Amino acid sequence: MMQVTGLEKENSINKPRPPLVKASPIIGSFRQFTGDVLPFITETRATYGEAFRLRMFGIEMTCLCGQDAIALLEDNTYLRTGKSMHVLDEALQSRLPSTFDGPQHKTFRKVHFQFLNRRLEANRREDIQNCFDRHTDQWQVGDEIDVLHAAQTQTVDVLSNILNGEPFPFSGKDLALVVHTLIWATYGHLPTWLALGNPVFRSTQKRMRAHLLELVARVRSNPELAASTLVGQYLDFPPPEGASGWEDSDLVAVPYGAYLAGFDTVASAASFMVYQVLSNPEALAQVRQEYDELSREFPGPVDPMKQKFLRAVFLETVRINPPGSMVIRYAERDFEFAGYSIRKDDEIVVVIASDHLNEELFPNPNVFDPTRFVGGTEETVMLKRHVLPFGSGNHRCTGAMVGELMAVEMISRWVNQFDLELALPKGKLGVVARPFTQPVGLKFKVLGRRTN
Repeated sequence: MMQVTGLEKENSINKPRPPLVKASPIIGSFRQFTGDVLPFITETRATYGEAFRLRMFGIEMTCLCGQDAIALLEDNTYLRTGKSMHVLDEALQSRLPSTFDGPQHKTFRKVHFQFLNRRLEANRREDIQNCFDRHTDQWQVGDEIDVLHAAQTQTVDVLSNILNGEPFPFSGKDLALVVHTLIWATYGHLPTWLALGNPVFRSTQKRMRAHLLELVARVRSNPELAASTLVGQYLDFPPPEGASGWEDSDLVAVPYGAYLAGFDTVASAASFMVYQVLSNPEALAQVRQEYDELSREFPGPVDPMKQKFLRAVFLETVRINPPGSMVIRYAERDFEFAGYSIRKDDEIVVVIASDHLNEELFPNPNVFDPTRFVGGTEETVMLKRHVLPFGSGNHRCTGAMVGELMAVEMISRWVNQFDLELALPKGKLGVVARPFTQPVGLKFKVLGRRTN
């Protein structure tokens, strides 16, 4: 239950501010914040409590942890996203992103939820798995595969096929440049003109935009393509307030979203999944046993929803290494949190993964144990509610269901079709946040193709 008390401004100035975390005076906790951030946040929370401040390069952020912080996100009256969506409006030359913060917010989320659901995966399962196979058919015995790169390449190709109706038309290098520039422009603290002024970015984005404008035009002119793509779903919904209709330039943001959503988050989750499965022989054996039993019982491609143990592996993986541990918001008004004063316009970091390493909920929290989430007991259902890999509240990722299924299907294909062996350059897994949490230098070696 949320216990947040709204305060009048004159009263809030008498309340203490959350404590400032001790760190070097200039760069602050930057190194920890851009490394494996969740253990750092968990340790800091244990020292300072549910609210504390971090200062890096002169920028101060207030971190809020625990279920009351999650309740703030879901309440949607104390926090706002700030100018982030309007930055995307400018960068993509589209009016669409900011509608997700405006009065039509629920309408546009409804567009996504109606399309990005389990039914989409079920209807396109054969296409999805054939797409994965086109990539993995190129793997040869002895190949060393860069796991994150392979996951990113396959994720965006699948999403491009099922959401945009075409194979992924760009290079991974081009997409990485555009996606990461847009993320830093949106959530970083650089001036917009500087973040978006890189001439290489501008040239690359211009090429991508020209292609996506052609895609939008094809969707408009082809009813069958409109019915089967995310862009097409918008054609039947009202345009932004004050506009007489959707312009092609507005709808360019929709196919961009397919790439922005999956390139880092889904691919990162899948990369950590394969690391955990290959690091734990018992888990690998159980994943394969489940897959083999389902293959014998049901004809055709195996349903990821039925791979319950592998879905438990997904949850346990993103509990330990969530793609995003926190979200950035701004205080809409003065309020009190955990006995401290939060003031209007304070920059707030809500740690959505703050309970992921909570020993009371997850004994031995750093130990990989998928059985925590196996079974439909009240306890497992409760634990699942504490794992939030794709956000929470009104701005939770609308592709969360599809994202999980994509990660499960990808790793299922990899480990059930191939014998693989981890290849870690320094003997252990490195983790960084760029800004999403990713493995560093993770590779595996292809030992051979399995026969079922």
